[in-house]
Amino acid sequence: MYPLNLLHHQQEIFPLFGEQLEGNPYIFDFSSGNPKTLEFDTTDFDHFQEIVFSELQASGHQWGIGRYLEERSTVLLNYPQMIGEGRIYHAGLDIVVPEGFALHAPMAGRVSHVGKEEEVGSYGGYVVLEHQTASDLFYSLYGHLNSSHLVKEGDTIEAGQVIGSTGAYSDSGGWFTHTHLQIITELAKSDGRMFQGYITADDLKVIEELFPSPYPFFRY
Repeated sequence: MYPLNLLHHQQEIFPLFGEQLEGNPYIFDFSSGNPKTLEFDTTDFDHFQEIVFSELQASGHQWGIGRYLEERSTVLLNYPQMIGEGRIYHAGLDIVVPEGFALHAPMAGRVSHVGKEEEVGSYGGYVVLEHQTASDLFYSLYGHLNSSHLVKEGDTIEAGQVIGSTGAYSDSGGWFTHTHLQIITELAKSDGRMFQGYITADDLKVIEELFPSPYPFFRY
């Protein structure tokens, strides 16, 4: 089972952004424990973008990380359905970079889904890759991409191949410019949860069966 299958088969992982990332990341705190998140207006892209990237610039880092399984109820206040369902835990890893950064497939696979969600607060442009090892099948999702897609469903993808680039405005679903990387199991897919980027406290109890850690799949 992922990620142990990657270790067992000594799977090489290609850096998601190739050689574009310089130095170490700035670690953002998007949790409800950070009072700065009260300043976020997630319905105003320019405002949201300015706050996040001003913080990144002030840190002296070129790029940043938004953490896996972080509780983000304050950031999600403009999305009452998610709050009402208790889906306030971030199921992926956010890599915060400017618009237009190219994404490379970390591992060979097949393009399972390509599209664009139109709602504010959604993934915007996205690509989902299907990966098969000798012992397991799993999926990797990349959200908030430029919707002028470079790949199509059914394409065979080699590790390191460019699969898209970071988007903005409607292509990022209204979120600040970044890529959301999430690992999805066959169980989560069969349960119709392929495109759930936030989960509940109950889901945390079975997280490895649904959306295991994306950290082993990310290199820089």
